[in-house]
This record gives sequence, structure tokens and C-alpha cells, in this order.
Amino acid sequence: MSPPVSPSAGSIAGPPGPGVWLRSAHRRDTSVTARETARKRLLALNADRAARDARIEAAAAKVITTAGKLTDAAAAADSARAEARTGYEAALSKIDATRAAAVAKAEPAVAAGLVELTAEKLSPADVAALTDLPVAEVKRLLKAAPAATAAVLPVAVGSVRTDAAALAG
Repeated sequence: MSPPVSPSAGSIAGPPGPGVWLRSAHRRDTSVTARETARKRLLALNADRAARDARIEAAAAKVITTAGKLTDAAAAADSARAEARTGYEAALSKIDATRAAAVAKAEPAVAAGLVELTAEKLSPADVAALTDLPVAEVKRLLKAAPAATAAVLPVAVGSVRTDAAALAG
């Protein structure tokens, strides 16, 4: 014979017992708890994402600000370099003008001295060796000498050759 079936055991023949209803309610409570846990985790994850996004935004803003400072520093350096270059070029122009004025003032006197040396029957090569000037410079100064020496030498100097042909030879 088969043993008697208790109604609380959840047999097929009778209504389910109180234990079956408790297990089913427990399952509902577990699914509700799991949803709440998932919801809480999602909220925490979203909060972490928002915090991460805020950190990324702050770091990017810092980089952009610093890069702007680099650009400003480079522009200031370029401006200072251009200003310095302008000042340098102005100083060079002034130096060149001073040099040109000094050369223009000294060349007639040098040419007069070279004319005196060539008047003593010295060749341009000999005059160059005596004066430590390059031969080409001696010839250039002697060629320009007639106009230059007129202001430096007295007209009555008898030993000075004043014609260009005599000076070049």
C-alpha cells in the first residue's frame, strides 16, 4: 500500500500546502531584491560615469588652458625676437653708415699718400708691399686718386703726378 500523502507536501491530488506559497513568495522577493540591487548598481555606475566625465572635462580644460599659455609664450617670444632683430638691423645700419663715413673721409688721405709713393717711381706692387694693402686696393685708390687728392694735396706739389694714365702705370 502507498503511504498517505500529506496536504502540505504539495501533492497533485490536493491543493498546495503553505510551504509552496512561501517558496513562490521567496522567489518574488528575490527577483525584486535582484532588480533593486541591479538598479542600485546601475545608479552607482552612472554616478561613477558622471564623476569620470567630470574628471575628463576638468583635465581637458586644464590642457587647453596650458596649451593656450604655450601659444601666448611662443607669440611673445616671436614678438621679442622681431623687435630685437629690428634693433639689431638698425644698429648694423648705423655702424655701416659710420664706417662708410670714416672710409669716405680717410680714403682721400690714403690715396694722396699712395700718389706720393708712386711719384717716387714705385710700382703699385711695391707700394702694396710697403703699406700692407692688397695690390687691387692700391690700384683702386690710385685710380680714384686724381679727384680725391685734389682736396688733400696742395696744387703746387711738383713731384706729384696728377694725370690718371701716370697713376695707373
